[in-house]
Amino acid sequence: MTAHPSATLARTLLAALAERGVEDYVLCPGSRSGPFAHALAEAGSGNPPLGAPRLRLHVRIDERSAAFLALGIARGRAAVGDPRPVAIVTTSGTAVGNLLPAVMEAHHSGVPLVLLTADRPAELRGVGAHQTTDQVGLFRSFVRWEHDLPAPEVGDRADRTVMLADQLVRASLGDATRDDMAAAPGPVHLNVGLREPLGPDGDLWTDPPAPPPSTGPVPVVEDAPEPAPLEPVARGVVIAGDGAGDRARVVAEAHGWPLLAEPTSRARAGSHCIPDYVRLLESRAGADLAAQVHQVVVIGRPTLTRPVQALIARAPALVVASFGARWREVPRHAQRVLRDVPASWLWSSDPGAADPGWVARWRAGGGRVHAPEGWGPRALAAGFLEHVGSAIGVVGSSGPIRALDRVMPASAPGEGPVLVANRGLAGIDGTVATAAGVALGSGRPVLALMGDVTFLHDAGGLLVGPREERPRLRVVVANDGGGSIFRSLEHAAAPAANVERVFTTPHGADLASLCAGYRVPHRAVRSRDELAAALARPIDGLDVVEALL
Repeated sequence: MTAHPSATLARTLLAALAERGVEDYVLCPGSRSGPFAHALAEAGSGNPPLGAPRLRLHVRIDERSAAFLALGIARGRAAVGDPRPVAIVTTSGTAVGNLLPAVMEAHHSGVPLVLLTADRPAELRGVGAHQTTDQVGLFRSFVRWEHDLPAPEVGDRADRTVMLADQLVRASLGDATRDDMAAAPGPVHLNVGLREPLGPDGDLWTDPPAPPPSTGPVPVVEDAPEPAPLEPVARGVVIAGDGAGDRARVVAEAHGWPLLAEPTSRARAGSHCIPDYVRLLESRAGADLAAQVHQVVVIGRPTLTRPVQALIARAPALVVASFGARWREVPRHAQRVLRDVPASWLWSSDPGAADPGWVARWRAGGGRVHAPEGWGPRALAAGFLEHVGSAIGVVGSSGPIRALDRVMPASAPGEGPVLVANRGLAGIDGTVATAAGVALGSGRPVLALMGDVTFLHDAGGLLVGPREERPRLRVVVANDGGGSIFRSLEHAAAPAANVERVFTTPHGADLASLCAGYRVPHRAVRSRDELAAALARPIDGLDVVEALL
């Protein structure tokens, strides 16, 4: 090791992570993290020096948006069938604290992130040194694994750094042999003490040493016995929440049960799908059908509607699978909880057990969504769906995804749009940056739909430096002047002035001027025809369409 042990450590760790499949790195500027920044500048230059890995570097100035960008890149990778961890590199102090919202979402939704946070060496901690705080344990239960690495010294063994890279990647991808939260993918945290000098040392990149045998491939674990098939009841219902996948459709069709699938479930398809299930469950006819249900099967994590939660709550028999990273937090009255949908669920042991008219009765009341009239949130959601096409759709939480749920039809199996949303915590944090990350991670254009408050909450996600790769992203903003979702909740019963001030919070922001400040093209639309014209243009960069409702 040279006289710059911090620089050597940074090169060794980055090379070892790259060797284990970590290709994308989101970096925020800072001095203490300088050794990583210099190494990433070389490896992410497009023409890396001899021996350096070829990495994709994304630089952002705001750590909060940067963390959501990393989360979006990981989601984009997964959306195109190439799931892998994405790394975030920050300096010390408040920079680390700004990662927390994205870390919480990644924890709850099972997205693999590697947090590399620079820190002062031991002798500068707890003595009032500049930008020094308690970074160790900052993320607590929101990370799958964490380690505080002391500042490197001249002569340190490189194979220990390689072992750390092994641990980081493995823990971020989840451990199927575990029976706790570590079983699911999620964020991991390596806090790295770095001692001066922090600048570049001009040294060469070398291949990281092979890890000791004890840190080789994950041992092969024999499959557990196949879970028992689903009970073939006459009147069951399959609820497909976020991330359920097409297996939810197969389960419903195999057992002769209706399928209630949320937009981001990737299961809203097939002959048994009831696309207008929300309106149906809100009606008297839907309440009568819900009262006849013998068993509810939940696949994925449903989060959108109270009628669905009520159906789950009063289910006489409840079975849950693929609940995501929070699979241990399923409703307590569930009789069976499985991490994944087993093969035994994909056919019925007694096909004749299903009530032959059961699905037909559901389809009679909710088999077809109704085309929205006029110009409003549902018409905007319908226009969005019409233009997603081969792009990936990213949907903000709150009003837009619920409007989408009411207008999205069932598709033929395998032909529906690819929709992504942050439904782990279902917050509005970081939605612009997440959408940009999905575009960069997937390599595909992204059409995003979000409310005005969600957009303003992460307007910094529009900031892309002139040296950075610009995502192919079009953001459609439903601007109705505030948080209109609260008008449909129980808070609306309060005095109108109070509701407006502390819930709907009208902002009066000029989105066109805001976009101009970020040098992002902006277009306002006020009708369906104007929306269609704006969305028909190819997505070849970053722009904003503001729908004035």
